[in-house]
Amino acid sequence: MELIQNKTFDEERALYGRRDILVRRCAFDGPADGESALKECADVRVEDSFFNLRYQYFWPGTCPCQK
Repeated sequence: MELIQNKTFDEERALYGRRDILVRRCAFDGPADGESALKECADVRVEDSFFNLRYQYFWPGTCPCQK
């Protein structure tokens, strides 16, 4: 599993299509106000992250989230 940690993303489809990732202490926020940050992703785990963009966290199936 690839670790993505302590980063800020504001662009469109920032992590588009990524597989088998752990997103930890990241922020999806900023002036570009992108959307669909995790579109078409699979096997994603998110811990202690902030989402403030449009449509950032949607797809069918399961995606464990932890604070």
